[in-house]
Amino acid sequence: MAYVANGNNNQPVLVEGEGYTTVPPDPTMASLKPFIETLIAGERHLTSEEAEAAFDEILKGADEIQVGSLLTLLRARGETPEEIAGMIRAMNKACNPVHLPGKKLLDIVGTGGDGADTINISTASVVLAAACGCTVAKCGNRSVSSACGSADVLERLGVKVALSPEQVVQCVDKAGVAFMFAPVNHPAMRHVAPVRKRLGVRSCFNILGPMTNAAGAQRAVIGVFGDGLRELMAGALKAVGRVDHAVIIHGVGLDEISPLGPAHISEIKNVAPEGEPKVYEEREFTFDPKDVGIERCAVEDLKGGGPEQNAEEFRKVLLGGSETNPKRDAIVLNAGVGCYVYGQTDSIEEGCKLAREVLESGKATEVLQKWVAASQEIAAE
Repeated sequence: MAYVANGNNNQPVLVEGEGYTTVPPDPTMASLKPFIETLIAGERHLTSEEAEAAFDEILKGADEIQVGSLLTLLRARGETPEEIAGMIRAMNKACNPVHLPGKKLLDIVGTGGDGADTINISTASVVLAAACGCTVAKCGNRSVSSACGSADVLERLGVKVALSPEQVVQCVDKAGVAFMFAPVNHPAMRHVAPVRKRLGVRSCFNILGPMTNAAGAQRAVIGVFGDGLRELMAGALKAVGRVDHAVIIHGVGLDEISPLGPAHISEIKNVAPEGEPKVYEEREFTFDPKDVGIERCAVEDLKGGGPEQNAEEFRKVLLGGSETNPKRDAIVLNAGVGCYVYGQTDSIEEGCKLAREVLESGKATEVLQKWVAASQEIAAE
């Protein structure tokens, strides 16, 4: 049984389906009708405060028909950065947080939804980024839209994924990298999982996960399945104000940068002095992997499979040595961007150079082995 805190009595519950148990609706919950009526009227979007209030109720167990109606209306109207920011705040409040004060943390994560079934690029990239000196707190879950999710591949590699928030802190301290399993840190999502499954279409919840890191990672590389999401997510991240430096990336057909072609990137960076209210500089640019000597590939060159196959590919891409192939190149690119966002280098180009050098040294394999051992020791205590 995986540790998942029950929202009412903090007792563990079994993880099922997409990672969440289902619970009956609470008849004492407030109605979502006012928010639904506002969107039906069509005169305006929800304010950030209204979206936050609505999602407070959703995450407590609102009526499923009303939840489905609200999610559909939001999708039809097109969510605004202000609405997404309100949703993020609601999810952060309902979260079981990981407390790592004073630590600068990195997450490399994607929305999923690109349908490409590649190897677990972002997950392998955080191992390489950790080997480059970044402290990593990665969020993730089991597979929803792909053949193998981050939790699936890490579990097959031997990492204990369902650690409590306190155990995650220990893992970061011991290994410099840890995984935060969504059902543990966001147990309130069990109220939403059955609605999302029956609704059968994308909703705002498809993009909220990467922006609700339970450890409050201040540095983030976020891949998105649609280019139109970059501006939306950048605006929401600025409004919430938890990140210091983040890039939102849409690659060629993927929710991450890859050798397939140039990536379109939105970057936000806090330039205010420490302790002052955040002031963000923002820019949009295109980065071409050819600029760091990485040649084009086809999507078939990045293909993975189920957990067993992806675990084997995971080990291979992190091996030391000078061998190059599209999968290793993809890991270098994403870890390189992570090193830049974290502050290890002053540019993506320099980040990719550092990532390549560290990969060839074999240190990434050592970090993976250390992570596996640390998580197992902590889970056994």
